[in-house]
Amino acid sequence: MTATTSMNINEASKACGLSPSVLRIWELRYGWPSPKRKPNGYRAYNQHQVQELKRAAELVKNGTPISALIIDGLPRWPADNTHKRIVAGLHKAKQLPKPRGLLEAKLQDELVENLERRHGLHAKELLQRACWSVRPDDEVLTALAPALIGLDELAEVGCPLPEDDQLRTLVLQRATQLLRRYRTDNPGLWVVPATAADQALANLAALILNQRGHSAQVWTPNDRPTSAPYLLAGEPEDSTTTKDDRRLAGRLSSVGGKDMASLLDLLNVGPTLPTPLAAVSAN
Repeated sequence: MTATTSMNINEASKACGLSPSVLRIWELRYGWPSPKRKPNGYRAYNQHQVQELKRAAELVKNGTPISALIIDGLPRWPADNTHKRIVAGLHKAKQLPKPRGLLEAKLQDELVENLERRHGLHAKELLQRACWSVRPDDEVLTALAPALIGLDELAEVGCPLPEDDQLRTLVLQRATQLLRRYRTDNPGLWVVPATAADQALANLAALILNQRGHSAQVWTPNDRPTSAPYLLAGEPEDSTTTKDDRRLAGRLSSVGGKDMASLLDLLNVGPTLPTPLAAVSAN
């Protein structure tokens, strides 16, 4: 790569050792890196940005929280990174309300603890156990939401679990099963996964909205829905596809961000949509 060439997000991901979803999350939450966009809306990372990403990836791998590294949209490199640093915990997952019932609350705590300790296989067993030991209406708070939020928190700091794909697949499969009871061809709100990797988030968000009295379904075609407003789950590869789209009711990520609702926002929703969604919808 020369000083004048650029990389798209997939190429930059391979070069620095961070997944594309991590790069998107860092840009969304911390404003860095902020690559230029090509006319088609795709990101274009320059050589300097890729080198900085490699350095950031190494620091995060050694225990530096990305939130302590990126300040006001710019990296602040430590003068000495050889000393041991404390790895940040899963703060967002721990903020979730406790489910009703002692069994459910204990299972939620164990799941978050195993994710935090990077015991992916144990976390997988707990997710599977929730499917047959917890009431369907309590599965979201007990297992599905903490699992997805915890996985994204780990990915956000560049430390995804080796079992990340397996756990996301379990969340997707179970959310899809539970969503079937609310099936309708004319929902009041569509939930659109921004990329294939956001499918679990979209299905879980639709399930949460239905459980809280909002008719929502997941939109799977490649185009955008026209029959009802839609909520965009995740960040699209091409941001121009949603720019100035009046049908866009809001944006969502598992942990939230600027002008983006979180799963916690949806879990706290009542008769009206959460503020981040309502605010975007009003624009």
